[in-house]
Amino acid sequence: MGKEGKTAFGQFFSESRKEIGREIAQRNRKLKKDSNLFLKTAREDLAELNEGGKLLRGTLVRLGYRTALHMKGEDASDLCYSNALSAAFEMFQTGVLIHDDIIDNAATRRGRYTIQRRYEQRMAVRGTRMLTEADDIKDVARSAAICIGDYGIYEANRILAEAYAEDPSAAKLIAYFDEVVLNTIRGELLDVILPYELQEVSYDMKEGQRLLEESIRDIYHLKTACYSLIGPLHLGMMLGGADESSMRMMDRFADDVGIAYQIMDDLLGIYADSEVLGKDVGSDIAEFKQTILYMYVRTKKPEYAEDLLRYYGRKHIDGETLSEVRRIFRESGAYDYAQDAMRSCFLRAEKRIGRMSFLTAEDKYIFRDFLLWCQGRKY
Repeated sequence: MGKEGKTAFGQFFSESRKEIGREIAQRNRKLKKDSNLFLKTAREDLAELNEGGKLLRGTLVRLGYRTALHMKGEDASDLCYSNALSAAFEMFQTGVLIHDDIIDNAATRRGRYTIQRRYEQRMAVRGTRMLTEADDIKDVARSAAICIGDYGIYEANRILAEAYAEDPSAAKLIAYFDEVVLNTIRGELLDVILPYELQEVSYDMKEGQRLLEESIRDIYHLKTACYSLIGPLHLGMMLGGADESSMRMMDRFADDVGIAYQIMDDLLGIYADSEVLGKDVGSDIAEFKQTILYMYVRTKKPEYAEDLLRYYGRKHIDGETLSEVRRIFRESGAYDYAQDAMRSCFLRAEKRIGRMSFLTAEDKYIFRDFLLWCQGRKY
């Protein structure tokens, strides 16, 4: 998403990052402590990786909490009560990203080495000897990273349980938080298995196309919208005591924004400059990502599919490969289709803001500014 600036949401984002950052730093100091030297190192790795994130999700927790307080006519100048919830969500994100890096075999995250890469390097430098013929440094490193990612997810749950033990909404809060975790895992699992499941020979062409379209929508909803927007806003509103009807309306708004954001991410993944994107452009091609662009070619313009599959899934993406994939997506109409779908989602979200009568005029302004901020990425 776009950079924070001197706008209504940008100012709120900047202030929230400072507050949440202090909360995370305090909790990270505790996280680094362990009586066992080897476990201490692992927890230090987790704490370090938990620093330096954008803190967008934690900010949306605070925005949801602020909205709920305004709904009840209460003072929202002090949002500190929501800081632990924001920190918990950011810790959950760190745990999930560790698992995501394992799946993608990524080397860096947030400008630092990923957990598995750290363990690989340590063992290589020390000359660590594998103990059985079946052992491999990469396998040991991935196993350690899985455990540390698990620890981050459950540490997030512990933060919630401790910080809000006396809150009347504690049970619902934790239950909904766990639902967000489960939906995120469902989305990640579907993202991993989808291209392989669709090879099942028993599916006819129309059935395979239907399953692909349906599954892409599910991935966008579960892996992006629920995790990045619906979950944080809903949890913040829940903590602030919002009613179910208002939270459901906010969920629909957040779902539209989340899906639009993911479509934009798909477009950026092919058409952005590497410096803007913050990762290698074309990595979606190398990973055979099931995106709205890929889906459109496979289901709407199959005459382009054979040409696309000559490049999709290549390990090394050079300039020629990227240019050809860009050409195929434009000539087939996939690019325009994705752009139209993204604009439609943003437009629906804008209309939903107007229909959320529980929002104050000030809150409507900040949510509209948030939409503009979301649309600010360039490629």
